[in-house]
Amino acid sequence: MYQQPQPMSKKKKIEIAVLVALILWGLVFVINYVRYTHKKSLIFAIHITAKNYDDGEVEEYISLGYTYRMYRRTAITGEELVPFWVLRKNPKSLPDLPVLEEEYNVPENRSRQEKFRGLLYYYNKERELIGTYKCVNTSIDCEKATGGHDEYDIVNKDPLTKTDAHVLEHFYDRFAFIDDSAKQDIAYGEKGYIRTIYLYQLGLPKGVKTEADETYEAKILAKYADVKESNLDEEKGIASGDDYKFIVKSMDNNKWGIIKVSEKGDIEEVVPFEYESINYDRDTGYYIMKKTDSWYVYDVRKNQKVSAESYYPIYNVWKNDNQTYYFKNGQDRTVGEESFIDFKIYRIDGTAFLDKEHVSCIGERGAYIMYITSDNNVLHFIDYGRTEKYKVQLKFSRMDYDEFSNPAFKIVSERETSLRIDVYNGRALGTGDPEHLFINTGHWEWND
Repeated sequence: MYQQPQPMSKKKKIEIAVLVALILWGLVFVINYVRYTHKKSLIFAIHITAKNYDDGEVEEYISLGYTYRMYRRTAITGEELVPFWVLRKNPKSLPDLPVLEEEYNVPENRSRQEKFRGLLYYYNKERELIGTYKCVNTSIDCEKATGGHDEYDIVNKDPLTKTDAHVLEHFYDRFAFIDDSAKQDIAYGEKGYIRTIYLYQLGLPKGVKTEADETYEAKILAKYADVKESNLDEEKGIASGDDYKFIVKSMDNNKWGIIKVSEKGDIEEVVPFEYESINYDRDTGYYIMKKTDSWYVYDVRKNQKVSAESYYPIYNVWKNDNQTYYFKNGQDRTVGEESFIDFKIYRIDGTAFLDKEHVSCIGERGAYIMYITSDNNVLHFIDYGRTEKYKVQLKFSRMDYDEFSNPAFKIVSERETSLRIDVYNGRALGTGDPEHLFINTGHWEWND
């Protein structure tokens, strides 16, 4: 006999509704917890950014009974997933920039040394003292900043174009970059090493008088993980910025950007801190940039790319006497036991110009290019019509050297239409006298 089912009681309906709600809540919580562990925003959440702090902000996602917080303050950083009733952590704000000592002894520096008795000294063109700096993070180890580099270190990859780092000159007689890095175990140039670079407003401690017309309060304006040089005064051997633009690395994300500093000390972000590598080319005024997997040449003044993009690092850009632009890139290669960079040259639009194998060094000039092929140890000279004008048989192809070894050759002197080089007979130091060659690069003749 059919028996009609009893209608579900109100209590049972409530129990089922609560169970379904708990299951759904649990499912959302699990999803949100997974998103939290992957540093992603929560679903079904109210998004709030609290900016009422003087040292940063706190971002919150308030969901069903719990809150996901991201602390982005100087006093506290990190993330947490907590019940909704747990209030924000609110430690006392900490200054992001160090407070400088106001009173210290400034010894008389009669010889105008840049560093004297642990202090850095700055002078104007009239040789008047305009500022000193006392180390903050180290005892007496701080220095006037020199140009740094990134993990690609492109300016030092090709021995023919390798350059040394130069001290960055102070500017406006008001500002300077200071390297106040504490000693670290990780070798410079490797991932993880962070310099501490301060943009410093020059000043003197209280009670110190100076002959300069105007003095300013000594203070640190900004902190960076690194700084690179751009323009260079070759006579003084001192680097400066490109129209007061400087390549600096952010302390927050270790990415490179470009800032411009005004005479008042205002800092403008010209290029955002989004790049793995930025380098300045003095000859053209262009910048070589790397973002994600793409390298290209960039005109900051016009805010546009001026070259084709390259998957491999771009090491240099130049223009020849006919005002045609070229760039050099390269690929890491290993042949047998030898590792080297296989360089190539392209016109600025990406058209291949020199696309040979085993090109281990390239030196560009306005009228010609010289390069070494490491498979046959030959130094080639070609013009920009790709005609080979001259070549020299070398004994070996390595161009790096130290106190125990020779390079394949050295440039002894160079003029507009002549080149003197020494070609070495062996890699080891002391293996015979080098052969002296004079090359007429105007008519491509040579004499002993």
